[in-house]
Amino acid sequence: HGAEYDELTEAVESYKDKFESVTIAEPLLGEVGDSDDAVNDDKKAVAEAITAEAVKTAGYDSLEVAEADGTAFVFMGHGTEHFANSAYSQFENMLRDLGHESTYVGTVEGFPSLDYVIRRLKIRDIKKVYVMPLMIVAGDHARNDLAGAEADSWDSILKADGFETEVIMKGLGEIDAIAEMFVKHLKKAESL
Repeated sequence: HGAEYDELTEAVESYKDKFESVTIAEPLLGEVGDSDDAVNDDKKAVAEAITAEAVKTAGYDSLEVAEADGTAFVFMGHGTEHFANSAYSQFENMLRDLGHESTYVGTVEGFPSLDYVIRRLKIRDIKKVYVMPLMIVAGDHARNDLAGAEADSWDSILKADGFETEVIMKGLGEIDAIAEMFVKHLKKAESL
């Protein structure tokens, strides 16, 4: 429920008299599900899906094998000045709660920053890092801020700091389990 979601709901609200009914589905990491803890159910499902995809794409049999190899996975979100930015820290805490100790979340704009992530990687003496966008599309931010050849890209900064890196250029929208979650969100909205 970030700034764009707020803007969308405001825009739709201003036109609601033009339609018989309008329902807006919950965003990813929103409240979908039947349990009393639906918000965390959504975060858990996304955390499991993105970690599984990253581990598989990196060629490991499991996250535990990657961890034993001194490898970590860093997911880059956009970040925002909106109070919804706290979702990134919540998401990383969900990863920890699931036992995914070698996964980290940072943002291009806001907290947690790449500097924060690097300090945490060094504490754990991580040598190899796979970086992947925590964005629906691996677009401009992924191509430039994450994987760009410029000295200020995450890949370049991590390499300059002594990490071996590989970029997983895959947006969340390319992960089948995430696409299924969007369908679930739409079906939930349709049933309201």
